[in-house]
Amino acid sequence: MAIKIYGSFRWPFAMAAGLAVYEKDQEFELVRMDMKLPEYMNNFNPFGKSPSYQDEDIILFESKAIMKYVATKFDGQGSPLLGSTVHEQALCNQWLEVHSHSFTPPHRVISKAIFRNPEQPDASVVKPALEAFEKVLDIYEARLSASKYLAGDSYTLADLTHTPFFYMFNAIADEGAQKLLTSRKHVYAWIQDISSRPAWKKLTDRPENKYYKRSRYSSNRDKSCP
Repeated sequence: MAIKIYGSFRWPFAMAAGLAVYEKDQEFELVRMDMKLPEYMNNFNPFGKSPSYQDEDIILFESKAIMKYVATKFDGQGSPLLGSTVHEQALCNQWLEVHSHSFTPPHRVISKAIFRNPEQPDASVVKPALEAFEKVLDIYEARLSASKYLAGDSYTLADLTHTPFFYMFNAIADEGAQKLLTSRKHVYAWIQDISSRPAWKKLTDRPENKYYKRSRYSSNRDKSCP
C-alpha cells in the first residue's frame, strides 16, 4: 500500500509529516478528509486532528510519532534523521520536546490571532505571545551559535519539524514580527539552511500547497494565486 497522509497543508504538522517522507526518498498521497467525520475519528485519529498516516498495516497519528516511524522504517534511505550518535539522538529528542512545549504554544497563539483578524489582530493576545516567542528564539540563537543544527552537526527531525512553522510564520507575520527571525543571525541562517533542502522545495511545489502562497503577508507568495 502506498503511503497516505490524511490532512491539509494548511497545517504545519501535516507538512512536517510529508517532509519526513520526502527526506527518506519516499512518495505519499495527501488525502483531504473532514477530521470531525466519524469515519475519520473511528479509523484514523479519535481526536479529530491532522495529520494521520497510513502505510501497509499501520495507522498513526501525531506528527512526531509519524516522523520517527518514517525515519526508523526507512533507515538507510534518503537523509538520516535521528542523529548519528547516541548523543545526537538524545539531543534530537530533546529539541523535539522543546518544539512541542516551548516553541509551538506562542506560535499557535500568534497564528490563531492573525487568522481570526488578519487586518488587525488582537494586540492584547499577540503582544504577550510575541514576547514569549522572542524569549524562545533567544534560546535558539544561543544554541545555534554553538551548533550548526539543533542536535549537533547533522540535520535531524529536530530541525525538520520547525521548517513548516517558519514557513507559516513568514507567510502571516508582518515585517515587524519577521524581524524576530531576521535580527537573530544564527537563527536566520539556520532557517535559510533548512528551508533550502530539496525535500522541502519538492513539498512546497506540490499543487496542494496553495494556502500560504496566497497569503498577503508572504514575501515569497505566488503572485498568480488569487
